Amino acid sequence: MTKKNYRGYLLAANPSNPRDELDGAVILLLSHTSETAIGLQINLPFEHLTLDSVSANLGIELDSTDSIYQGGSNNVNKISIVHSTDWTGMSTVLLTEHLAVTNDVSVLAAISRGEGPEFYRACAGYWMWDSGQLDEQMNPQTNKNTRYKWEAVPARPEDVFELSGSDQWRATLEACARHQVAVWF
Repeated sequence: MTKKNYRGYLLAANPSNPRDELDGAVILLLSHTSETAIGLQINLPFEHLTLDSVSANLGIELDSTDSIYQGGSNNVNKISIVHSTDWTGMSTVLLTEHLAVTNDVSVLAAISRGEGPEFYRACAGYWMWDSGQLDEQMNPQTNKNTRYKWEAVPARPEDVFELSGSDQWRATLEACARHQVAVWF
């Protein structure tokens, strides 16, 4: 059973984690239940993949050089748009008061018309944890065999949209530390 629901939280890979594809990752958790957890890595842009090229393949003209981010290793052909809540569509899922995710082309069409969300980030693929895996990684004291540890902080728009790469990872770790200290007192 899930001890705490981290939906709408940012997870920052602990610096002591193994050096692999999740090294330095910042993941926005979209879903967290006792059966599964799903998240989008939001800090690792593809070098040569832009939102306008993906939109053009869908027949949507978008004047944007925004990067597509490597959201995770599962279903890499699926694009999810994390965005501010000043725009919502039929399939939009609210994550927090200020953050949402949309998984259909309606958000791209709205952006192309200048009617979309003010802030957005496109991610291809997603990460998924099976039954209890993430819970164990969030609390390694309960399972000493886990290879991963995550630091968590409630997601805020500025944490999601203002930075990327290792700068976003470091800033998220700092936000996690401040959050942890705040809940102690």
